[in-house]
Amino acid sequence: MSTVFDLPGGENQYVAGFFASLGALSLGASIGWSAPAQYFILKKDACGFSVDLDDYGWICSVVWLGCFIIVIPSGWLASLWGRKTVMLLAVPLFLGSWALIIFALNRYMLMLGRFLQGVAGGCYVLTVPLYCTEIAQLGQKETLGAFFSIFYVLGILYAYVVGAFHSYKYLNYACAILPLLFLITFVWMPESPVYYLMRLKPLKAEKSLRWLRNQNVALELIDLQTQVKKASMELAASWQSMRLRSTRRALSICIGLMFFKIFSGGTAIITYSTALYRLSSTDFGFQSEMSTVVGGIVLVMFSIVSVSLLKCVGRRTLLMFSAFLVALCNSLIAIYFYLTNRKMYYMDSLNWLPFFALTSLIGFYALGLGTLIYVIVFDLFLVGFQTIGKGIVWTCLAFFAFLNVKSVLIIAMIWGLKETFWTSTVFAIFTWIFIYFMLPETKDLTPEEIQEKLQSKKWFLGLPKT
Repeated sequence: MSTVFDLPGGENQYVAGFFASLGALSLGASIGWSAPAQYFILKKDACGFSVDLDDYGWICSVVWLGCFIIVIPSGWLASLWGRKTVMLLAVPLFLGSWALIIFALNRYMLMLGRFLQGVAGGCYVLTVPLYCTEIAQLGQKETLGAFFSIFYVLGILYAYVVGAFHSYKYLNYACAILPLLFLITFVWMPESPVYYLMRLKPLKAEKSLRWLRNQNVALELIDLQTQVKKASMELAASWQSMRLRSTRRALSICIGLMFFKIFSGGTAIITYSTALYRLSSTDFGFQSEMSTVVGGIVLVMFSIVSVSLLKCVGRRTLLMFSAFLVALCNSLIAIYFYLTNRKMYYMDSLNWLPFFALTSLIGFYALGLGTLIYVIVFDLFLVGFQTIGKGIVWTCLAFFAFLNVKSVLIIAMIWGLKETFWTSTVFAIFTWIFIYFMLPETKDLTPEEIQEKLQSKKWFLGLPKT
């Protein structure tokens, strides 16, 4: 089997993609930070001021509100100023947000720091995948395009590991280093050649492409110019494509998938994982911090497996499998808390259940709902509508995540953990139903065939032809 290193000059595109994806690593660490930080933050002696559980819910959720306001503007700025420029401009904001958290004097400084983390990290949601796919050779676009998802979950694991073995102060410093590492490495990488061609700078585009390929790029540059002209024409007509049934339906399917994905519980569990392991009173050979690390390792492993399965398993099949198992794990955890509340005599024999169910839920979520949703978005949208469509969908995802992370804590405080997980179970079941009826299979289909399916008058696109 050929690899990227069998291709002439194939290494440099991976070097640039790797350093660009350190931005996704920084965002992932910001999301993962909330799990190990909870114990420290709720202790007055760790921060120097008191933070209650409701405040902590805002500290965790407001990062998604920051993402919500910046995703679409960052895509527009990337087209205006360049992908590399926008990613680098987010670094001072990221460093400033960590400074606010490290030197916080009250809970409002913590919340502001988290909000700015969301704004800075949200700049990478569109720009990193866009940059990675634009610098990649045709046969490497799928692999480089998956870098964002992989580095994002690696960032979550990074925060879990640091928080398990070090104090709150060192957790903050370790996470603050990541944007700085991104800055001092990515600053030496070239701008996307596609951006240069869009701005009518062919000489700079050729220079960038020559570094990425380390060979003669005359033919590829001509082909790239043709693609950019075609994409520019499609972009000019992108808003007109909203009149098409296929575009409207693709947008509604993607937003629906994001809604059900978020409220099925995976995002909230990743956010509050350490507290959930601790509250479940699990005594299965691990402390709650180490249980969180195990959960993070499972998250990364299953995310990589999910990407690896793209070429051999249907997207729809894997998403339905993931939704079913997420619902099952949610229900097992809900049953465990129900039995715990009833103080059943045999609960000591079930001390393995919460660890097993929580960790399995994280893994099965990563296997489909947490990773493949992004592939579906890429498959369903017209080429000219990709940037606008992704901006709308990612904005909705960030808003749904904000609502979910905050509301889960409210439900748990008012009604209890049992009701929280039963709610997630119901949403996971509805996720399965939505996928079954509404989502067409896109594996091995050309873009034209996918659009033909979306354009059809049949309402339930997921059902087989009769």
